Amino acid sequence: MKVLKYAAFTLGGIAALLAAVVLYVAITFDAAKLKDELKRVVQEQKQRTLDIEGDVDLSFYPNLGLSLGRTTLSEQSSTERFAQVDAARVSVAVMPLLSGSLVVDEIRIEGAYIQITRHKDGSFNFSDLLSDDSDDSSPVKFDVAGLKLSRSALAFRDQGSGVAHQLDEIELSLGKLANAARGKLDLAAHLKSSQPVVDSRVVLAATYDYDLPAQRYALDELSMRIDGEALDLQGLKATLGASRIALAGSGQIDLQKLQLDAVATRNGEALSAKLAAPAVQLTEGRLRGGDVSFSARLDSKARAADLALQFKGLEGSAETLSASGLLLNVDARMNDASVKASLQTPLNVRIDGPAIDLPTLDGTVDVAHPALPMKTVKLPVKGALQADVGKQTAALDLATRLDDSQIKLKLGATRLDPLALNFDVDIDRLDVDRYLPPAKADAKPAGNADDTPVDLSALRGLNASGSVKVGELQVSGVRMTNVRLTVKAANGKVDVAPLSAALYRGTASGALSLNAEGNRIALKQTLADIDIHPLLKDAADKDLLEGRGNVSLDLVTAGDTVGALKKALDGSASLKLRDGAIRGINLAKSLREAKAALGGGTSAAQKANATEKTDFSEMSASFRIKDGIARNDDLTASSPFLRLAGAGTIDLPKSSLDYLAKVTLAATSKGQDGKAAASLRGVTVPVRLYGPFASLDYSIELGDLVKDAARAKVEEQTRKLQEKAKEKVQEQVGDKLKGLLGR
Repeated sequence: MKVLKYAAFTLGGIAALLAAVVLYVAITFDAAKLKDELKRVVQEQKQRTLDIEGDVDLSFYPNLGLSLGRTTLSEQSSTERFAQVDAARVSVAVMPLLSGSLVVDEIRIEGAYIQITRHKDGSFNFSDLLSDDSDDSSPVKFDVAGLKLSRSALAFRDQGSGVAHQLDEIELSLGKLANAARGKLDLAAHLKSSQPVVDSRVVLAATYDYDLPAQRYALDELSMRIDGEALDLQGLKATLGASRIALAGSGQIDLQKLQLDAVATRNGEALSAKLAAPAVQLTEGRLRGGDVSFSARLDSKARAADLALQFKGLEGSAETLSASGLLLNVDARMNDASVKASLQTPLNVRIDGPAIDLPTLDGTVDVAHPALPMKTVKLPVKGALQADVGKQTAALDLATRLDDSQIKLKLGATRLDPLALNFDVDIDRLDVDRYLPPAKADAKPAGNADDTPVDLSALRGLNASGSVKVGELQVSGVRMTNVRLTVKAANGKVDVAPLSAALYRGTASGALSLNAEGNRIALKQTLADIDIHPLLKDAADKDLLEGRGNVSLDLVTAGDTVGALKKALDGSASLKLRDGAIRGINLAKSLREAKAALGGGTSAAQKANATEKTDFSEMSASFRIKDGIARNDDLTASSPFLRLAGAGTIDLPKSSLDYLAKVTLAATSKGQDGKAAASLRGVTVPVRLYGPFASLDYSIELGDLVKDAARAKVEEQTRKLQEKAKEKVQEQVGDKLKGLLGR
C-alpha cells in the first residue's frame, strides 16, 4: 500500500510541476516579442529578411504546439523571395522533454515555396544557411512522428546554363522521422522542366526504412507513376515498381524485382518500353545480377520496330561491368522493307570511360523487300566492336557473306562528337544488279525522270575517309575488276580520288567530287584502251560503235534535279578509237542505193539498222560541252574504203542528236564493198544523223550527191578530152620532127 501511496504522491508532484510549467509559459509567452527577436537574429546572422505576417500561436492541448501564419524569408542581402510558408504547425510531446528528448508529434506545412539557385560560380543560394558546427554531445534526441506538406512547390534555376526545374502542387506525407525510422511515404507532385522539356504528374508510394548512423537506406514496395509529356514524347504513361531498393554506406546496393513500363507517342508514332531486373546486388564492390532484360517497340503506319535486349550472367565492380552473354534481337519494318537481326556476344564495360567491348559478335541479319529478285537476303555476321566514350574512339571489325560475295568491313571512329570515321571495305566479288528490281518491259514511267530530286545536303554532317576494294564488280550492267576507291569526306564535300578499275580489256582512272554547297558534281575520267562496243552495250544497251581506244571526260554540273544537272553540264570530252565500226549504217550499201536513186529526189531518210555497220581504221573526236549541249567540229574517221569528217551537237537534256558527216569514198576497190562502190570513188556524200537517242534516223543528202556526181562526170569527160588532145599533139609533133630530120 505504501508503494501505491508513494506512487500517487510522485504522479501528483509531476502533474503539479507540469501545470506550473504550462502556466509559466502561458503567462510569459509574448508572440510579438518572439517575432521581433527572430527577425533580428536572422538579419544579423544571415543578412536575410524574415517576415512573419500572420500570428504566432502557442497551444497546450492535446500537446505543446507552435503555429505560424504566412512567413517569408528573403535571399541573402536582397529583397527577393527565397522561401515562403502560408501556414505551419509543430506539435511537441511534453513528457519526453523531461528526459532530455525532443519528440515532435507532427510537422504540418501548407503553401511552402523554396527557390534554389545555382550561381554562375557554382555556389548555391542556401549555402549561408548551412553550418559546419555540430555538437554531438547534445543530450536532446530528434524524433518526429509525422510530416505533412501540402500545396507546396520547390524550384531550381541554374544561372550558368539557364536550366530551370519546378516541382509544384506537392502533397507529401511521411511517417516517423528519426535517426533510425521506418514509415510510409506518399508523394504527389507536378514536375516542369525547360531542359529537357518535361511537364508531367508524378505519384510515388513506398515504405521507407533507414538508419542514419549506420548509413542504411531502403525503399520497399515502391510504386511510382508518371503521366504527361517529356522530351518530345506526348501522352507519356510510365510506371516504376520494385519490391526493394536498398543502399548502404559501404557501397552496397540491392535491387529486387525492378520493373519499368512506359508508353508514349512521338510525331504520331506509338512507343513502348519495358525493363526488368529480377535481382541485382552490389556487395563489397562486386556486382551480381540475374538476367536483366529490356524491350522497346515503335509502331506507325509507315514503319514498325521491335527491339529486345537481354543480359545474362551480369556481374562487375565499381570499375567494370560484364555479362557472359548479351543477346540482341531486332525486327523492323519500313513500308514494304523489313530487317530482322539476331546477334549475341559477351559484354565488357569499363565504367570510368565509359568504354564498351563486344569481343565476338555472332549472328544473322535478314533483309526482305518484294522488289528484290530473291525477296530475302540473309547475311551471317561475325565481328567485334570496341568504343571508348572518354577517348572519343570506336572500332568495328565485321565480316559477312552475301550469296557468293565475301565482305570485310573495318570501321573506326577517331572522334565521336562530332563523328569522324575511317573505313576499309574489301569485297572479293559483288553483282549489284542481282539485288536491284528487274526492269519491266511494259512498265510506264511514273512521271518525268528529269524531275527526280538530287539532294546532297546529307554530306554536310559527314566526316569520313577510307578505301574500297572490289575484286569483281557489276553495276548497271558494267563489269569491272580490281576496283579501287579512296574516299575523303569533310565540310559537306566528298572526293573520290583516285578511282580506278580494269574493264573491257582496258583500264579506267579518274576522280569524282560531290559538294553539298550548291549541289555540285565534278567528274574526271580516262578510259584507256577500252573495247567500246561491249561497254556501250552493257552500260546503255546502245549498239552504236565498235573499236578500241581511249575516252576522256572532264565534266562539272550543279542542280537540284536530274533535269537541272543535265542542263547545267559543262566541260569537255574526247575519244580516239581504232579498228572499229559505226553500227546501224552501211555507207557503201547506202551509197550504191543512193546512186541508183539519183534521179528520184534530193534526200532519203532511213532508220538505223543494227545489222548494218561501216568499218573504220581510225576515229577521233573532241567535244565542248556547255549548258548540256555537246558540240563537235573535228570528227574524223578513215578506212581503206572511205574518209569521214563531221560536226554536230548532242543535246543531253533532250536526249537527242543532230550530226552531219561528210563521207568521201576512197579511190580503191579494196575494203568494205570495195568493188561495188568503185564507181562512187572520189564522191563526197553528206550523211545526216538525227533524232532521239532511242530512235535515231539518218539521211543521205542526194541533192549534193547529184551535184558531186555530175561534177565528177564532167571532170572525167574533161580528163578524157585532155588526154586525147595530148595524144593528138604528140602525134603531130612527132610527124613534123620526122620530116625535118628527113626520116
